[in-house]
Amino acid sequence: MPPTDSNSDKPTILKTTREARGLTLELVHEATKIPMDALKAIEEGYSSRILSPFYYRGFIKIYAEFLGLDPGEMYKQYGLEGAPKPAVSPAVSVKSNREASKPPASNLRVAEQRTGNIIFLERLQEGVSLAFKPKTLKLVFKGLLFLLLLFVLFKMGGCIASHISKIGQGKKAKTHHMDVKTAVVSGQASHGSVAAPSQDNKVEVAVRASQDTWLRVKADDHVVFQMTLNKGAMESWSADDHIELSGRDLELLDMEVNGKQIGFLGGGDRRIRRVLVTPEGLTVKK
Repeated sequence: MPPTDSNSDKPTILKTTREARGLTLELVHEATKIPMDALKAIEEGYSSRILSPFYYRGFIKIYAEFLGLDPGEMYKQYGLEGAPKPAVSPAVSVKSNREASKPPASNLRVAEQRTGNIIFLERLQEGVSLAFKPKTLKLVFKGLLFLLLLFVLFKMGGCIASHISKIGQGKKAKTHHMDVKTAVVSGQASHGSVAAPSQDNKVEVAVRASQDTWLRVKADDHVVFQMTLNKGAMESWSADDHIELSGRDLELLDMEVNGKQIGFLGGGDRRIRRVLVTPEGLTVKK
């Protein structure tokens, strides 16, 4: 704000009043919290580049009230029209220099509070203007885009890991299936027989299917079972003389004969189609 004709060629009332009371500019700065460059600009009657008209007017009012002067009169000296006048215009103190050098405590508190409010509003205004600058908005957009990219990569990584896990489980199941097919019980079933003597001369057989298996069972030459045994299903039979099992993939049956756990039959790529169980044990038939 440029100086007016009334104050451009002589010190302002604010400056002469301060000097008359023996107050330094530094003391006013500490008491009112008005920036030093703003105080100098106000006293000399010129505008500061860092002050907007709103803050310039506010600092003049704080400075005037600190010195006990009428803010309305100060506005007139600085050519500020339409500025509100206080309800009560305090008169200039005519006390001694010693008393006048000590501004009232209430003035100090009011000056500090108003200066703090003005500084807060100024910083808030600067922050809002900075937040809505094109450069700031561009940085925010890039940050959001980066976070979105990280999220997509994280989801893709989870899907890939899940797919790899499923493939690994499938290979493990297949390997287990091959291991079952090539299992050999005590090295005897692949050669034709497994000893499993009965304790009461009865024949007992229990089986569990590791996968769906079509099975036919005869107990003493009578058909007692003829259907597909589903994966995980268990069946058992008993006879006086013998039990004959026939079908496909019998080597994939987990078997118990005459109370003895036999396990899976087979050896290498050998396919077992027929098994005979007697009180002495199990025999693989061709």
